[in-house]
Amino acid sequence: MSRAADLYAAGVAANEDMRPAAGARLLRAALRALGDPAQDRDGEQNLRGRVSVSLAMAEAEAGHLGAGLELLAAATGLLPPQERAIAHAQRAILLRRAGRDDESLAEYGVALASLDVQAQPVLVAKVLVNRAVVHMGAARLGPARADLDQCLALARREGAEVLVAKAVHDLGFLDYLSGDLPSALHHYVEAERLYEGLLPGILAMLGLDRGRVLVAAGLVTEAERELATAVESLRAQGSLQDAAEGELARAAAALLGGRPGDARRLARGARTVFLRRGNVRWAARAELMDLRGAAAEERRRHGTADRAEQLHQTLAALGMREDARAAALVAARVHAAAGRPDESRRLLAATSIRGAGLEARLLQRAARADAAAAEGLPRVAARERRRGLATLHRWRSRLGALDLQGGAALLGRELAGAGLADALATGRPAEVFGWAELARAQAMLTRPAVLGDEDEGAWRDLRALGVALARAELDGRPTAELRQRRARLGGELRRRTWAAPGTGVAQRVASLSRVQAALDGAALVVYVESAGVLRALVATRSRARLVTLGPLAEAQEATARLRADLDVLAGGLPADLRSGVRAAGTGDAAALSGRVLDPLLALVGDRDLVVVPTGGLLTVPWSALPATHGRPVTVAVSASSWLDRSAARSPDRPSVLVSGPGTSRGEAEVVAISDLFSAARRPTSRLVGERATVDATRAALPGAGVVHAAAHGRHEADNPLFSSLELADGPLMGYDLLRLPHPPELVVLSCCDLGLHDTRPGDESLGTASALLASGSRTVIASVTRETDDAALPLMVDLHARLLAGARPAAALAAAGAADVTGFVCFGSG
Repeated sequence: MSRAADLYAAGVAANEDMRPAAGARLLRAALRALGDPAQDRDGEQNLRGRVSVSLAMAEAEAGHLGAGLELLAAATGLLPPQERAIAHAQRAILLRRAGRDDESLAEYGVALASLDVQAQPVLVAKVLVNRAVVHMGAARLGPARADLDQCLALARREGAEVLVAKAVHDLGFLDYLSGDLPSALHHYVEAERLYEGLLPGILAMLGLDRGRVLVAAGLVTEAERELATAVESLRAQGSLQDAAEGELARAAAALLGGRPGDARRLARGARTVFLRRGNVRWAARAELMDLRGAAAEERRRHGTADRAEQLHQTLAALGMREDARAAALVAARVHAAAGRPDESRRLLAATSIRGAGLEARLLQRAARADAAAAEGLPRVAARERRRGLATLHRWRSRLGALDLQGGAALLGRELAGAGLADALATGRPAEVFGWAELARAQAMLTRPAVLGDEDEGAWRDLRALGVALARAELDGRPTAELRQRRARLGGELRRRTWAAPGTGVAQRVASLSRVQAALDGAALVVYVESAGVLRALVATRSRARLVTLGPLAEAQEATARLRADLDVLAGGLPADLRSGVRAAGTGDAAALSGRVLDPLLALVGDRDLVVVPTGGLLTVPWSALPATHGRPVTVAVSASSWLDRSAARSPDRPSVLVSGPGTSRGEAEVVAISDLFSAARRPTSRLVGERATVDATRAALPGAGVVHAAAHGRHEADNPLFSSLELADGPLMGYDLLRLPHPPELVVLSCCDLGLHDTRPGDESLGTASALLASGSRTVIASVTRETDDAALPLMVDLHARLLAGARPAAALAAAGAADVTGFVCFGSG
């Protein structure tokens, strides 16, 4: 019997660790070790019953629900009355996994009624944590939280660490359903810490749930990466139901990312698995995703609307209220797109969104806008879209992480795009401006959370790994292990920052008239894109005009070519090659100017420019264009953010000058600029050599008026938190900047590429400059190309001399760079 008991314990552990195939093998071996049931001795019948209960779960996970239920029926007769609750609880789990939630809930009730919480607290906690999952599936969030809270209290009191981990995990899922994504991600960080030491096999399931949250936050790339890894692991473990749920989550990410064909393929694959398992509820959910993909591909087919209405009825009959509501709203949109607004209005009138989450509320606004447009009521359609985006903007303010705030723009891309297209069709500049502001860079209107010190040790470890990796590369030593460790720790830290809550406060978008009143002698150029066509709204204090420029792709290609030319010129070419590249650069600059600027010159005259780019135009090296060489140009991610930062700078704030290692002229540059500040009697901190440490720099930054950093940097495309400046003892990271309670007003980054941005949908930009601006800095001067040391040093000294003389940043940069072509750009407010 001892061998059978050992095999049973190992099988249970495998099941809990999400390895049902291994569990099944061990549990069958336990039954064989017990031998003939007719020969059972004392205790063996009870053990046989327990083995059968656990084997039932493993069989069901392999797709053999019938066999699992038969095992449970047999086990009930083998267990003593006081332990039969185990069989009822296990039957409830199997029924839930098969989509038979009502039957599952009844079985949980039977199990709890036969348990004594005083005598069997751990068993009660197990039933509660599993029943909470059924409640969450039916959107009964209050009862789910009550079950999880009671489970957690019992588990902690009894020292049941596995149950604590599962309850924390499920609380995260409950927060996700409630729309509190930072709290969900916080719980997932805690659950990950617990699982790593207890049940590493459940980390794949945790990855699936985290992927769902990332889809809900609009971080499609990150979600797809997380979900692909989770699905692969779940399949390897034999967890076919969860793997199929992961594929369905991947379908949602594909649909949000604008790939409806991929969404339909993934949804159909998942539906096949659900049907094979007899899970009609999840099969219906997968059909809904397929339907949403079909609607996105072609909404005018009558069959799609009919199918959506039929599915709405099916989902309602299954008690799947949220999914039924989504099906009705999809049908309403298809009817409106097919020119049947009456049918659309019929469905909308019958569909309540009381208590609905963000996705349903945005879908309802889109459906109501579609119906209004089909009825010939464009103003009503615009109002519905604006209300939808206002809902999204308020929701975004609850997110504290900068990349989550930026990702949220994707959730409103369709509403914003449709509103902008309709505004462009009117030709009214004020309307176009309003939609352009609603469609872009909303994250800059919401201050990200000021990060705390709780992860400081881990960030120090990440810096140390970066230093060790750089040294290993220089020494020619293997770097694979260091890279893996850095990537793993970086991923953990990023997940922790996602848990930061937002302030709940968001600024309002500015009107065109307010921005015009603040322009003084400058001209505003707002670039917008719709259906692949680039247009510009040009505004001065007294007038505004729209100009069509041509395909955006051509402007983006011209930008990339010019930046490549400038990068090559900064590389120290021989004279004969240099002249050829310079000639090519001159031609590419003229070509780019012809696509984005020359058609606007008659409107802007000789005014300074405030430029609000779109897409890849964030990295245009404006000083390289003939018409803007020597002209003050300020680049802002939105006109509203420019206006918010346009107040005069405080001249009495102290300055900070920093030189990092490995720059041939960094220290000389800092010394020369320091002499200027000393002559002007400005208080200045100078950090060079070994004094230029991360801690010393971070301590000097809060409240500074001007910060000048002559240091190499690293631009991280995925997240501005990991973009960095190299200092004496390691990198100063975006994370450090977002911890500043009083960020510096003006930051000058004099080394290469630190003005680079990566743009997400909604023109939400990520990069070192955007991290500084998001932290509260008013102005950042940085280069979007490589720069030569010989050119940068005199330019920087001249720039600061002009700033000290009272010039505004954009004007100082334009005058200082007039002698040569550079990639330096003034971001924020110039």
